[in-house]
Parts: sequence; structure tokens; C-alpha cells
Amino acid sequence: MGKLTNSVVYQLIEKMNPFAHSQARLASEKVRQQRIAQSPQFHNGKVVSRLPRVMSNESMASVMKKFFLQRSSLKPSAPLPYQAVDVSLFNTVAISPRITWLGHSSLFIELDGKKLLVDPVFDYASPWFAKGMFARNVAAPIQRDALPIPDAIIISHDHYDHLEEATVRFYANKDVQFIVPLAVGRHLEKWGVSPEKIEELDWWQSAKVGSVELIAAPANHNSGRTGFDSNSTLWASWVIKGASDSLFYSGDTAYDNHFKQIGERFGPFDIAFIEVAANVKDGKGFPVENWGHMQARHTANAYQDLNAKVLMPVHWSTYELFSHYWDEPIYDLIEEVQKIDAKLITPMVGESFELHSAINTRDWWNKPEYTLSKAKLGFQS
Repeated sequence: MGKLTNSVVYQLIEKMNPFAHSQARLASEKVRQQRIAQSPQFHNGKVVSRLPRVMSNESMASVMKKFFLQRSSLKPSAPLPYQAVDVSLFNTVAISPRITWLGHSSLFIELDGKKLLVDPVFDYASPWFAKGMFARNVAAPIQRDALPIPDAIIISHDHYDHLEEATVRFYANKDVQFIVPLAVGRHLEKWGVSPEKIEELDWWQSAKVGSVELIAAPANHNSGRTGFDSNSTLWASWVIKGASDSLFYSGDTAYDNHFKQIGERFGPFDIAFIEVAANVKDGKGFPVENWGHMQARHTANAYQDLNAKVLMPVHWSTYELFSHYWDEPIYDLIEEVQKIDAKLITPMVGESFELHSAINTRDWWNKPEYTLSKAKLGFQS
């Protein structure tokens, strides 16, 4: 007889008792409410917001006009290139951590023989009725059913560009552990995931997947999917510690002293995956930290605070989520890292690399058929 995992046992119970999932969800929510009441991150059931409030020379009306009415002028002029994921690699054991960028903030990480899928989003980054506005600039380099089944799926927060319902439903009946910030499990349970397969963590708490330790660390962001559930679920960055290697994933966050705290407690890091957006230049542009994100200068600061050896930017190019040109973040970041002599890598979407091997990094975005901001910004390579 095959191994009886939690998933298999739960399915057997559910067949015998059609109300099992509802009963389990009620019990899970009771425990969740108790934990929320005890968490220093929550107050009266809501996560305490610490977003900065930075004055802007650009009015919100101007920002919204760009975002909703002039989006096409910010997008690449042709679909962006990608490298189809080489699935044959997954049949081999990586000597060192192997990372595959699936676009935006989605990562497939192989570490200590375990497969980790981080913030997997394969389609659009919005509710279904707005999917036309939030379609991908680059095709997904692989479909979810072509990937090996991961040992664990790690989620940073519940926004649509990081938590995709269709992907959760696809993996709900698979032998996969979901490791998420406190209260995010509500969404997963609603979409069919057994509570036994979900591990919800408050900041500084950890879970193990084999020899890999996953630590939920602070971030400075917000949450919500409907407009009525703002900040009802926690957000987090993630420390991913293997037997010999340490990785960091920022999730979405404004710059704050939490990076230094994380670096002091868990650094140095062999690689840091950190979100990036465009800098405000000469008072022009909206300061994205007001929305819980980082300008390129802040991404460079975070890299230093973390004491990381390699920087890989994420949360850029795949979707239009801000009011700047799609490629402006990477040009700004290149200028910033030149000031601090950082090791920046920019793999193509779909490309796999091993951390301690030669990493093929190139300016794949810098082509006439794609580039917008280079000419507009007067960037000098």
C-alpha cells in the first residue's frame, strides 16, 4: 500500500464525511483567530501598517491617469523574450542551489534536494475582470503542469501578482506543503487546500522542509484582494537556509530597518532576490514606497544591509504595476549598483542557473524592439 500522506488521509476522510473540509476549516479558523490575537503584528484583527508617507511632486490624479489611461505607452513595444524552461535539468541533482526565474517574483528553487516554488503566478496579475489590463509582457516560460511537483509552495502575501487562485487550486490535491504568512491560509482553504497541508507563520517563526529551514521575516507592505479585506492577512519576506547556503527573498516591501535586522540575524546571504521599481528623478515620478515597494536606490541599500553576495532583481518587466516605463527599474538599478560595486545578475525569464557556477547574465532587455526608457532617460551603459 502506498504512503498515507496527510493529503491522502484527508481525502479519505472527506469521502466518508462530505462536511469534513468545512469542519476542518472552522477548527483551523478558531486556531488562527487565537494566533492573530496573540501576534504583535496584528491589532484588532488587522496587520499594523507601517507604510511610509513620502511627499510627491506628482499628483495622485496624474499617477492614476498614467496607470489607467496611458498604460500602453509604458509597456514594451513587443512581447518580451524568454527562454523555455529546460525541464530535463530537473532530472539531475543540482550541486549548488539552482534557481529558475519564472517571471515577476515567481521562482523555482532547488536546494538540498528539495524543490521550492515561490509566489507562483502563471497568468494575469489581477481579478479576472481586469485581466486584460494586467496581462503578461512576457509569456510564462513553462506551464504549471509541466513543472515537477514541488515539495513546498512559499507565499509572501495575498496580492494577485503573488498569490494566484488557479495555481493554488491546481496544487490543492497534490502532495505539496504550503508555507505562508499568518492568516493567508484562509484563502488556500477556501480554494480547496486541506488545513493539514498549510503552515502559517508569524514573523521570525520557521518551518522545515527536509534540511531546508524557511523563516518568515518582516516586510513593510500591505495585503488584501477585495477592497473589503485590507490588511487582514500578514505579509512577509523569507529567509531560505540550506545546509550550506542561505538565500533571501524580499517579497514586496518598502525599504526599512528590517533588512538590517535580517542581515544581522541570518546573514550573510549567498543570493538575495529583491524587488525593484524606478527611482524618482528630479522630483519626477511617484515614490513607490507609499505603496509598499522600493525604488532602485532602496533595492541597493537593502542588498547592502542584508550582507548578500549576489543580487537578483525581481518584480520587474513581467507586468505593468506602476506608472513608470517597464524597463526603467533595471536601468536605474544598474546605475545604483555601480556605486557600490555589487554583483548584479539578470537572467532571462525561464533561465536556470546554479548559484556557485558561472552565471550567464546579459542585458537581454536592451533591444530596440523592446526598449522604451533608455532613450527617454538618456541612459549610458
